[in-house]
Amino acid sequence: MAASCDLLDVEPPELQFPFELDKQISCPLKMSNKTDRTVAFKVKTTSPKKYCVRPNNGVVLPRSTCEVVVTMQAQTVAPPDLQCKDKFLVQSVVVGDGLSAKDITPQMFMKEEGNVVEEVRMRVAYVMPPESPSEIAEESDGPQRILVPMQRNLDNGRSASELSSGSMSLRSADLGTEVGSPAGPVVRTEELLKATGRAAQTRTYAGPDAQSLELQALIAKLAEEKDSALEQNKKLRNELELVRRDASRQGVSLLFVLVSGLLSIILGYVIKK
Repeated sequence: MAASCDLLDVEPPELQFPFELDKQISCPLKMSNKTDRTVAFKVKTTSPKKYCVRPNNGVVLPRSTCEVVVTMQAQTVAPPDLQCKDKFLVQSVVVGDGLSAKDITPQMFMKEEGNVVEEVRMRVAYVMPPESPSEIAEESDGPQRILVPMQRNLDNGRSASELSSGSMSLRSADLGTEVGSPAGPVVRTEELLKATGRAAQTRTYAGPDAQSLELQALIAKLAEEKDSALEQNKKLRNELELVRRDASRQGVSLLFVLVSGLLSIILGYVIKK
């Protein structure tokens, strides 16, 4: 479909620019002379500082075409809802055969000079840029690319953690159980990594290096918690041993007092007799 007048057909009837910030965008404009006479044209716009038209005027031979490229300068701010009020005007007039583009003058397109000037008006529309094939491919296989490397990293980290530390006991703050206690829950590294792995699968994959660093940080944190738990367990055992020693000393002292008192009673009774 084309916008047309008696002299020229102009395609497309609406200039559509795939809008992107900080990027020059071009839109081709094709003009077809549907007469048997030479036609001169001139392209005007309501925003001359915003658009560059090459060429902005020229000559179209009988039954031939001419292409014009309209380039929108890089924009730093997007308009609200991608709405645009800019317009273009293509003026055309019949000229003598053999006239070239350099012979075109502004007076040729003045109606006041008695020239028959045909006009085609066009609107400007901003559209969303089309997705490239690579972006579509990334969206389609995105979950697979994310889950497979993450699972591989988690498996590697799980194996390394099991070989280096085996199973370890953690202090349960929620249940109030004691680390190292027979009745306390024992959490294995493998189970903790599985739970962490399920949570990690919901995150956005940032690359193998980032996942590896995150896994190493998690393992280091678990190792620190293990060391802290073992140290706390050791302190509790030492405190328990001190309590037992104090209780033993107090028991010996009490027994000595009782025996001394009993001997004193017996000795006094014998003396009185």
